[in-house]
Amino acid sequence: MFAKIRHLAMYTHDLAAVTHFYQSIFGMKRMTSGTVDESGKQNANRGHISDGVIGMAILPRYAGIQSGMDHYGFEVTDIKDFVRRMEQYYPDVKIAKGLEYVPFAGLRSYDPAGTQFDIAQAHVGNVREGYNESGWDQARWINHISIRADNPMAVAEFYEKIFELKEAETYRDDGSICMTDGKVKLLLRPRDNSLYRGLREGLDHVGFKVENLKAAADDLDALAASSPESARRKLTVGLHGQLIESDFRKCCLGQHFLSDPDGVLIDMAEN
Repeated sequence: MFAKIRHLAMYTHDLAAVTHFYQSIFGMKRMTSGTVDESGKQNANRGHISDGVIGMAILPRYAGIQSGMDHYGFEVTDIKDFVRRMEQYYPDVKIAKGLEYVPFAGLRSYDPAGTQFDIAQAHVGNVREGYNESGWDQARWINHISIRADNPMAVAEFYEKIFELKEAETYRDDGSICMTDGKVKLLLRPRDNSLYRGLREGLDHVGFKVENLKAAADDLDALAASSPESARRKLTVGLHGQLIESDFRKCCLGQHFLSDPDGVLIDMAEN
């Protein structure tokens, strides 16, 4: 494949609690030697975590930045070819250079739904800090990232032309389209005007495969008892919460629906 989905980044007001949640529930392991902290400096005691394929950057929220999922990232075999494709098919879309202190993210751009993504060149030494090339297999892993789009078909065409993602499944009943890099899926869901949240375009939720749903649910209960600050957040709170949960349960790839301590939506399904 020309491109692989290898990165997901989110901002949070409680980095320790959210990191503990993903490590405890999904067995994600630390994979980097440090990340930037609230002071803007490298902190050796912090780092990205991973499921063996996806590097998850849980970052402190700064002023002007919303909590939740912010962007995701691809590793490509030829970053110059990525630029050529963008110039050929989407010449009006802007491409930004990566930040100097994030060497593994060489470029940043966005899809037709406005979803931002990083681009990293494969097999470059500093890429290993954010993308583990050797990787590993584990029982609980990120199976899909979901994006809401006004026109899922146009967004699917973008990912096919630029990254050579292939269509895995099409769910004609609700207009969702599922693309894949061969391992991780990109689920493109149409916008929904039945609730405010459904009107937004961009990153919607993240989905995990687990070996056993009951075991994962038991782990969620145990974590809530032992570390309340890292407990999942309740979905159904008030009428708006009911609408969010009802919409979320329409996701065709999920079987169990929840959120992390910061409110990021997560679904789980058995392997």
